[in-house]
Amino acid sequence: MVLVEEQIPFLAEALSKCSEVRTFSGRNITRDDLIASDCEILFVRSITKVDAKLLEGTKVRFVGTATSGTDHIDVEYLRSKGIAFADAKGANANSVAEYVIFSILHWLSDLYFDIKGKTIGVVGFGSIGKLVAKYSDLLGLRVLINDPPLLEKIQRGEEPFFPGFVEHVELDEIIEGSEIITNHTPLTFDGKYPTAYLLNRQNLARVRKNSLFIHTSRGGVVEENAMIGIAQSHNVTLVVDVWENEPQVNCSLVPICLIATPHIAGYSFDGKLRGSWAMLKAFKDLTGLEPDSDKIEKELRRYKPLAKKYFEHPAELFKALSESRKLLEDSSLFKRICQHPRNKRKIFFDSLRKNYPMRREIL
Repeated sequence: MVLVEEQIPFLAEALSKCSEVRTFSGRNITRDDLIASDCEILFVRSITKVDAKLLEGTKVRFVGTATSGTDHIDVEYLRSKGIAFADAKGANANSVAEYVIFSILHWLSDLYFDIKGKTIGVVGFGSIGKLVAKYSDLLGLRVLINDPPLLEKIQRGEEPFFPGFVEHVELDEIIEGSEIITNHTPLTFDGKYPTAYLLNRQNLARVRKNSLFIHTSRGGVVEENAMIGIAQSHNVTLVVDVWENEPQVNCSLVPICLIATPHIAGYSFDGKLRGSWAMLKAFKDLTGLEPDSDKIEKELRRYKPLAKKYFEHPAELFKALSESRKLLEDSSLFKRICQHPRNKRKIFFDSLRKNYPMRREIL
């Protein structure tokens, strides 16, 4: 039996050609559900916590997450039990990068798109950070980056060097020297470079006044009360898509954001399709069976990015992104969450994600 989270587009349909498939609601799946269904192959998204509590005593032999992030997966537990695992790293990177570029352009729209001389600091130079840096350079921004683990790999000769249009600096230099800061690190709690509260009350106290701070990685990478503090003391403009206690949110933070959304920066339809495609490939590699990929392939071919010349005209690019992603509509709707009683906010948060409209990428 294959179980597929209902928010992974076309995957259940594609797999039904060669397997028995059922769908489930990601936040409600239980160990008993897996046992009762004799589930062996499980496909999830980020709201399903996959660990011993969910899997112990089940027949699950493979877990796939149709997401780039994997902090909801206890990878060590899977490894210890010999359960195969696959993710969709990079699938929604362009979607998040679009969100960041739109946020920058929205902020700059009040400044008549005056980009000259401005610096963006990109914390984390993985799939998303690389695209954010690339698009920022095309806009004419000076690009600073910080990624110590990647820097170490480069110094050991394990990765190619950073592209010439970026400069790797210490985190403090990004905080103190950037008009725009955006973070794209996973949430980690151990190892040489843990990222939990990487951006916190102490270091954010040195942020530039009147700057823009964008938070789209994972709740817990940034201390939320620190964001509230810099908004008040340094007139920092905030854009927040991820929250520490999702699906509960900090209702002191939501209203003061320029843009606030329910963890949907990576929710473009194209990003979800790439996640589905990655899961199809993982299924085929695991089983040797051939799912029906026609519908996913057809939809993926609809992606037609704009020409690079659009980056020379920020106002036009802003208009195009406004029309395609409609993020200001998302923000306006999401900000109503704090009007609901606390016990209803979880339902509202999940409903916005579950019923998220089809939005196509253009970059």
